[in-house]
Amino acid sequence: MNVFAQEISYPEKERKVSDFELVIEGISDIKGEVRVAVFNSEKSYGEKEDPLHAVVIEVNSDSVIWDEVELPYGEYAIAVYHDKNLNGKLDSNFLGIPKEAYGFSNNARGKFGPASWKDAHFSIDEKTSSMSIRVK
Repeated sequence: MNVFAQEISYPEKERKVSDFELVIEGISDIKGEVRVAVFNSEKSYGEKEDPLHAVVIEVNSDSVIWDEVELPYGEYAIAVYHDKNLNGKLDSNFLGIPKEAYGFSNNARGKFGPASWKDAHFSIDEKTSSMSIRVK
């Protein structure tokens, strides 16, 4: 008995992803590492919990590139900071003002704290995409 099977494809259900590149610029002190957190929801971004990606990149020039990632089409916000002393946290003074350089996607800045999701979020809907963040 011969059985004929035909594969059916549903292109609309294929997962669309983008080859993403992040460039972090403005590094003034060539030491330490840059820590990157990529969030895919306003809730996780606001709570600073459960990033989609958390990456540590060694600093060896005044800019670093992270390009080993595919991001599904969607909305994201990115927070980065330059951890000069390798202690795994953004150091601040007694008033809570950061002593290490930091930045957010869209180069958004918050007035008294992190940039808002509204200002920092961006959409990915193409096969290749990039973001440049200048730390200050």
